[in-house]
Amino acid sequence: MRMKRREFLKYMALGGIGLSGLTKLGEIVVPFAEAAAIPQFSFAHITDLHLDVRGKSNWQYRGKSVTLFIDALRQLGRLQKMNFILFGGDQIQSGPNDRESLTVFQTWVAQLDVPYYMLLGNSEVSPIPGVSKLGREDYLRMWNGRGLRQGRSSWAFDPAPGVRFIGFDVTVDGRPYGEATPKGLRWLERELASNRKKELIIVATHQLLLPTNPLDLTPAWSLWLVRNHAQVRELLDRFPNVRLVLSGHHHATRVQTEGRITYVSDPAIVTYPCAFRIFTVKRDGIHLMNIGLDDRATVSRARDLLIADPYARMYDPDDPKNVLSYTMGLTDEDRETFIQL
Repeated sequence: MRMKRREFLKYMALGGIGLSGLTKLGEIVVPFAEAAAIPQFSFAHITDLHLDVRGKSNWQYRGKSVTLFIDALRQLGRLQKMNFILFGGDQIQSGPNDRESLTVFQTWVAQLDVPYYMLLGNSEVSPIPGVSKLGREDYLRMWNGRGLRQGRSSWAFDPAPGVRFIGFDVTVDGRPYGEATPKGLRWLERELASNRKKELIIVATHQLLLPTNPLDLTPAWSLWLVRNHAQVRELLDRFPNVRLVLSGHHHATRVQTEGRITYVSDPAIVTYPCAFRIFTVKRDGIHLMNIGLDDRATVSRARDLLIADPYARMYDPDDPKNVLSYTMGLTDEDRETFIQL
């Protein structure tokens, strides 16, 4: 799956399709020390499905959320087999259809032939009073053993010798923003300290630990962030083997390196560009690549919905179409980057 630089310079314009039906939106290599000791493995990060069996669309194309989800699984099946899949939160849209939407999700993921792990998103922990049928504890029970446990929403495992993968829950019941609690921070610190001899640690959250643009620091868009994001990053900075942090929630594609750590914001399935990200850890670094979906008519409609939504006008009041570049990747580094060893 690794692409050469020359190939990236030929990637399609917005919405284009590669030879195999895959939209090749970018790749980055994140080098790290002692990499030669790590066996190769790969995983997919699929986030923000917002499954809603009778949903109404806004900037999220929830009316086609099930169609988009199935398309994502179809695309995944065409790729080289992953070692595991991370579903990064907001799998199910809170509301009157949540139980039926969860049934759809469970039915389809039961067909996967690779392990998968779950993070909770703000939608799963924010049931609508008197309307929603499910809440946090229901999802913990239904996804028990997929990283999650009853009463435990943060988890960790070793995907390969020398590597620790941490799913850190920062959701806040009833709120869109995230926040790491004192108890959660103590758990994370113990997890990092007990794995300080590992060659590589990867951390995943739902909400962002690093702003993707200046708007994220304004009151209107602070909901995309973990409120005490600086405190969490300071903790991560204390451990040199933490090299990659990935998140969803914002439905935008962004790759930023702060010191030793690369923070990756991944796109959503339910919002244009309707893509997910694959990660391949090799001896020379970590390769990241976005995979777009095949259903171009649905993706095109998702594009139109995004431009027409107030979200786009908040991003750029003068030219809402600029939001398309933001969600696909604002800079060249978001789409194609090589960080030398």
